[in-house]
Amino acid sequence: MSRGTTRLSHNVIKALYQVLDWYNNNRSVSNSQRVLRFYSIWKELHALSINISKEGWDALENIAGILSIQLTNTERRWLFLYSIETYLNIFIRSIALSKLGSAKQNINDFYKEINNRRGIFEPNVFEWIFDAVQDNNLDPNLRRQLIESLNTMLEVIYNLDLTHVTFDIFREIYQNILPREIRRSLGEFYTREDIVREVLQSANLDSNAVIKLYNEWNKGRKSGIYILDPACGSGTFLIETIKLIFNSFTDWIPSDICNFITDIIVGIDINPFAVEMAKLNVILTIMRESSKRGFGCIPNEVKIYWADSLARIKNSEKLYYKVLTINIPALTQIIGKESISIPMCPDASFKEILDKTWEAVISGTNRDAFISDIVERFCASVPRDAIIKDIAELYDTMKKIHESGNSRILNLLMNTITVQSLVNSCAYVIGNPPWVRIRELSPYVRNYLRNNYSWLQRGSAYNPNFKRTKVPFREQFDYSVAFLERGLEFLSDGGILSYVITSKIIRTLYAGKMREDLLTKYTIIRIIDYSLHRVPLFQDVVNYPLVISVQKSKPSSSSHTVNITVYNTGGQPKNFTLNQNELPLDLNDKQSPWILAPPPVSKIVRTLYQKSIRLGDVYEVMMGVKTSLNDIYIGNLVNCNAKNNIARLELKINNQSQYIDVEEFLVHPVVRGEDIDPFKFAGTEYIIFPHDTANFEPLWDNDQKIILQTLGLLGSGVSVDASGGIVKYVKECEDNCNKCLNNANNVIQSLSNLGFNITKLSNQTYRILKNNQLILEIGIEAASKHNTCTIEFNIIGLKIPNAPKATAHFRNYFKNLVKRDDYRNNLSPWAIFRVSGDKFREYRIAWQEMSRHLETAYLPVKIWDNKCNKDKVLIPIQTVYFIVEENIIKALKLLLYLNSDLARNLIKLWAWSARGGTYRHTSYTVGHLPIPLPLIECNMWNLINNYIDKNKSADKALDLNSIGNEILNKHKDELANELLEVLNINKDDYELLVEYGEWLNEIAPIEEEGIEEEEIEEE
Repeated sequence: MSRGTTRLSHNVIKALYQVLDWYNNNRSVSNSQRVLRFYSIWKELHALSINISKEGWDALENIAGILSIQLTNTERRWLFLYSIETYLNIFIRSIALSKLGSAKQNINDFYKEINNRRGIFEPNVFEWIFDAVQDNNLDPNLRRQLIESLNTMLEVIYNLDLTHVTFDIFREIYQNILPREIRRSLGEFYTREDIVREVLQSANLDSNAVIKLYNEWNKGRKSGIYILDPACGSGTFLIETIKLIFNSFTDWIPSDICNFITDIIVGIDINPFAVEMAKLNVILTIMRESSKRGFGCIPNEVKIYWADSLARIKNSEKLYYKVLTINIPALTQIIGKESISIPMCPDASFKEILDKTWEAVISGTNRDAFISDIVERFCASVPRDAIIKDIAELYDTMKKIHESGNSRILNLLMNTITVQSLVNSCAYVIGNPPWVRIRELSPYVRNYLRNNYSWLQRGSAYNPNFKRTKVPFREQFDYSVAFLERGLEFLSDGGILSYVITSKIIRTLYAGKMREDLLTKYTIIRIIDYSLHRVPLFQDVVNYPLVISVQKSKPSSSSHTVNITVYNTGGQPKNFTLNQNELPLDLNDKQSPWILAPPPVSKIVRTLYQKSIRLGDVYEVMMGVKTSLNDIYIGNLVNCNAKNNIARLELKINNQSQYIDVEEFLVHPVVRGEDIDPFKFAGTEYIIFPHDTANFEPLWDNDQKIILQTLGLLGSGVSVDASGGIVKYVKECEDNCNKCLNNANNVIQSLSNLGFNITKLSNQTYRILKNNQLILEIGIEAASKHNTCTIEFNIIGLKIPNAPKATAHFRNYFKNLVKRDDYRNNLSPWAIFRVSGDKFREYRIAWQEMSRHLETAYLPVKIWDNKCNKDKVLIPIQTVYFIVEENIIKALKLLLYLNSDLARNLIKLWAWSARGGTYRHTSYTVGHLPIPLPLIECNMWNLINNYIDKNKSADKALDLNSIGNEILNKHKDELANELLEVLNINKDDYELLVEYGEWLNEIAPIEEEGIEEEEIEEE
């Protein structure tokens, strides 16, 4: 069936695309604007909530190529994807009609039947096909091909025996049509059933709970009985819940079970295509499960809504009436505003007012006549002058929607009002909400979420407030956090939320306020942590998720315990319970990361925090330098000739080897994170380091810098671009362009007062010299836009002092260099970021950011370089983190402590995990590490002092790595015993901690062929 369906689908998709492309190229045709408005709504919704990867677009182009379609631009890509989803929507609906006993053989009868079953098939953005097949203005050949292909498909489905068509068969068909890359970008709809069942079990949603819900429903209860998936996708969670409901009645089956199911099962999704899939799957499941039990059930209505679960509705009181304001982020780009306000008159509901307004708009009722009618019929008790403004504004908004052709927005509004009625009304909220990082969301959605969700507002991130270490706060967040907050709002008191969600929420910075509220306002029932275990959450990709179940009620007592399961890298589970109040790492800060470890291990953390000080309070944890373009800075040193000051490097630029000659004094050995092991490092690469190794400032010709400063190009309000070797500084000017140009010319002429000679080459081009030496050439251009003038300074000749070869190399990449995220206009284009003198002081104790264990080594500031036969500065890059301790004895003790079993296994309890059982040892993570006070005060491990004295030499720097390694080999047990004695930790508890830490990630991950891992996001 799938092979024939794929061939048939290609014919329909091609016909659909050709029609859409024709409308896009013939916008003046009467029906074009209506069709393209359907497309516009669909596209805006996709652009707001979905980030299609390059691999996704490439896969889409491959499909188009099979159909001999060339997607020559971005718009055609979107049109083609819209064609595919339109086809799938028709396909879904035709199968649903067939299962309902109402299959149709042609598109006209199909349309009539869809209209007859609006309880199931609400109007959606894919119904443009009904306009197209009836459009006499459409190219006759395209119209004929469209109708023929659609009729052929409908006829084939009409004649198929679909008795045994199930959710699984439809899944196979769907996956044959859309490749994995596109499905991943659109959001995988099919969560694995065993994970879904685990989520339901974690919510205590079992047979007893189902029967209890049925009894409440049967008594006529209308609140606190719903089971909601607020991001239902294709309905996988709803399907498993329906199966659970049928299976819960073993001895008897209520005659009204189908009514019960269709009444309490609710799904919501912003993706209209997903909504259609969910409806079909729910219908198929109900029919199949009822048929298996000897009776047929054909649903006339299912509660799957096309709506935004995260939309807010504000009910505000005015003096004489209420106003309902609907906030939907998708509206901003579709109708120019994100909210619609509906006044509620005393004698009408919000929905009635909205319906009446829409009817008046589409029938062409005069605006003033409509307002008078509404006031007289429904608002007689309200002073006319008080309410007419709000009614008029609603009429104008609805008219704007109608005239724009975006009538489907009304369905979105109506559904949003319906969804709002579910707030405080659900017994269970279940699902797998989307995991999307903030940078992948549109600015409209980001701002909306920040303004409407307390867990995502600025300042909601956890701040460890280290006294010395600076933790970068970029206020990142994940979309799923908003769904967690919203899901809890949907619950009635005592209701339970159960999600499979990103495991990062229990440890990451951005979820601080969320963790605090969960601990203080709700009862956490169950946590299942897969953060180290590869879970094929979807069919073609694995994730590292978390299952969390939360009850909407405060804990019954301070001793409430949470049932926790942690999986290690080998997929082995460990089950235990923890007091809810003892989940945070820092008991005095409920926003701090959670510790999921058995009670004896958790107890050690509490003991250590009482007797220690956080490393981040004593030291600044620093990150290595950052180029943001390693390819053009770092490579292999081919040869080095200090005599003629030339070094040759092999760089891999765009995966191609390039040999670059630069000045030898700029070349230094580099160390990456993976180059560090306990007590040793072994870097083999070199970096072009265009900084002064005395003060570590970027190298910059002083005269050039003075000129740019005088022109005001290194201050605020200046943007930078580059083309070839020209760097373009652009600044805004509040005056008219002629005046701005004159001012710029005058400033350039004033450079003569600073000892420069100015030569004017053309009207707006200057040559700047000093002592007969060319310093810079400057060209000036002005442009006026939106009543603002911008002045562009084209700077030619920027150089690294005494380094013409390095300058020539970097000049080839000026455009890339000034586009780096961390670049600022006050820096030279070749500057490396996060460089400071503080990072080049003795003694540096360093570790790699991403590793299975915390592994530290001493990094000297300078090392003897055999290739260049001289001392060179050792440059750690951004995958290296380190601290600096100026006291050599303290430095050696810290080196030993950070390599101890205690430290490396402690840090696993709160560090962010990544694929392969690795952890991220960032400033935030290591900054939390407790350091025993006696170690900081040098009152323990005194045997180390003797090693320092013994190895001192007048002409040789101490190698702390070899000394530390020697001490650990000879005195490991002795050091460990003294550490435990100082901290008052018994040996049995210590061994439990080490055993648990090793259990977490010492076991090799289970490999599964054909499964691709989800990319790990950086914080």
